[in-house]
Amino acid sequence: MAGYLVLEGGAEFGGKMADPDRQALVLAGGMEVPVRIIPTAAAADNNQVRAGNNGVRWFQDLGARDVFSLPLIDDTSANDPQIADEIRQSRLIYMLGGFPGYLGKTLAGSLSLQAMHEAYEAGAVLAGSSAGAMVLCQYYLDQQTQKPMPDLGFLRNVCVLPHHNTFGKGWAKSLGSKLPGVVLLGIDEQTGLIDDVGEQRLTD
Repeated sequence: MAGYLVLEGGAEFGGKMADPDRQALVLAGGMEVPVRIIPTAAAADNNQVRAGNNGVRWFQDLGARDVFSLPLIDDTSANDPQIADEIRQSRLIYMLGGFPGYLGKTLAGSLSLQAMHEAYEAGAVLAGSSAGAMVLCQYYLDQQTQKPMPDLGFLRNVCVLPHHNTFGKGWAKSLGSKLPGVVLLGIDEQTGLIDDVGEQRLTD
């Protein structure tokens, strides 16, 4: 039985996401389950340590007791069997924001991505904010080329527009013409949703 997808629009540790993230912990199995932070998207500008530590503190403050950030920062670490095994055994896998292109290319075809699929199919919660949410869908906007790119495909026929209340809404017009028939899902900062056949929505 597949688990849940949690998609958040950015500014995830600003304070207003406490209730949704606690709900994600509940769906994952409670405060004792393994929670692993994936800081890969922040590694493109060497910010993975600070970003990962922020994620760890956030979930610890929410009550999680087994949480740490994985050193998944490049192609080599994405194919490290020990890191993949940590992901496989996790019940809540949380991908931070940053550079979606770097995140998607690092994970594509890797042992870590395979482990994410296995964990998700076994019932784990797979969550992402901003870039992390973008790569969970079938398409994401490559901010360097301004072109839609295929990605990890956990959520089919969808392209997430994070930071929708600030700059993300500006992407909709060009993407609409480039991705006909694809759902463009705008998510505001400090807002998110959980995918359970589209039935439950988590907001601030």
